[in-house]
Amino acid sequence: AAAGVGPETRVGVALPRGVEWLTVLLAVTRLGGIYVPMDPEWPEERFTFVREDSGAALVVTPRRLFEWHELPEPVTPAPVADVPLDAGAYMIYTSGSTGRPKGVLVTHRGIAAFTAALGERFAIDADARVLQLASAGFDASVMELLMALSGGATLVIPDGGHALAGQDLHDTLATRQITHTLIPPTVLASIPADAAALPDLAVLATGGEALTPDLVRRWAPGRRLLNAYGPTEITVAASISTALDAGLTGAPPIGTPVAEAHLTVRDRWLRLVPVGVPGELHVAGTGLARGYHGRPGLTAERFTADPHHPGRRLYRTGDLVRWNTDGTLTYLGRTDDQVKIRGLRIELGEIETALTSHPEVGQAAAVVREDRPGAPRIVAYTVPAEQTSGPGPDVLRGWLGDRLPAYMVPAAFVALDALPLNASGKLDRRALPAPAEETTGYVA
Repeated sequence: AAAGVGPETRVGVALPRGVEWLTVLLAVTRLGGIYVPMDPEWPEERFTFVREDSGAALVVTPRRLFEWHELPEPVTPAPVADVPLDAGAYMIYTSGSTGRPKGVLVTHRGIAAFTAALGERFAIDADARVLQLASAGFDASVMELLMALSGGATLVIPDGGHALAGQDLHDTLATRQITHTLIPPTVLASIPADAAALPDLAVLATGGEALTPDLVRRWAPGRRLLNAYGPTEITVAASISTALDAGLTGAPPIGTPVAEAHLTVRDRWLRLVPVGVPGELHVAGTGLARGYHGRPGLTAERFTADPHHPGRRLYRTGDLVRWNTDGTLTYLGRTDDQVKIRGLRIELGEIETALTSHPEVGQAAAVVREDRPGAPRIVAYTVPAEQTSGPGPDVLRGWLGDRLPAYMVPAAFVALDALPLNASGKLDRRALPAPAEETTGYVA
């Protein structure tokens, strides 16, 4: 409050996960401000862009937090601000197809509705122990915080603030006696131990990418396994499944609507399609974000008017789905080039734009390949600019590392004389060759 934070004030939070990070988030929310998560590990170019684009009046960093500790004691708590439900609560930057990230502004109304839905679906109580696994830059972290704090449960924040997976994640779940957690499917698949070895884990939610039947068979026995769906623009999740059965065959459903969400499946002319017919998922309701900060054109393109309900907005998700006869939805794929790796949302166009910004790259393409089952990775293809031999993989890796978050840097680079084209003269992604096998091992 002394720093002038109030309703609609944007505050950048560049702290590793921990008690201080959580304290700052709650302080900003209490004052009615908008917190903007900023990963301390971001390259300087992205950090600067988000700080300037968001219009953050204040950025809280570890150094700034130390200065707060020097304030005289006792500090009188600021009163809870009178914040309208339609006021902004947080703004998360997602990958952008135009080459620059875009800020999604979510309101308090959306958070309130989603919190109520969590209480219904997860039945959190004071005995629950919720793992805080997701980075603050992804709205899965909002779900984890709301699950724990709204139900009076214990929020467990792992030491070190680094991403957990594999045996480390299993050991954390076991030793911390976690009862509720949210884990993306790819990370879930990395846990080597038998799921039965985690008797305390009563509710396991997954989301962020497609869940496989194999993971359902492995993790459903002995607990409630829930499949959640929802892009950042819909306040965390728009649908959550009921407990999945271990005997499930076929694609696991993404469930039924939550948090006052209205889900419809439509064709390209926004006409409703019948059960069983694929179409693009559109979402309306209180959970819709206000839009993209400073991007009115993109907001108008993705948040459209509902032709069947005057005055209501629809968010075009870009996800292909179909209704099932039992009222659930099944995810089928994307209508564009957006992908998710380990639950992290990535626009391949942003990677391609960063690649072609290198003076020695004439053309570029980025795709997700799964040459080894269960191990998807991003592969970049480049064509040298005229009169150059083109940069090597190490140069490109460093170039992108200075401009993109680490999770967006491709795992492999392939140099081509020309990008393959189809009969229409467009990039033929299926004709892109597999990268050569690595001759050296990975270095941690």
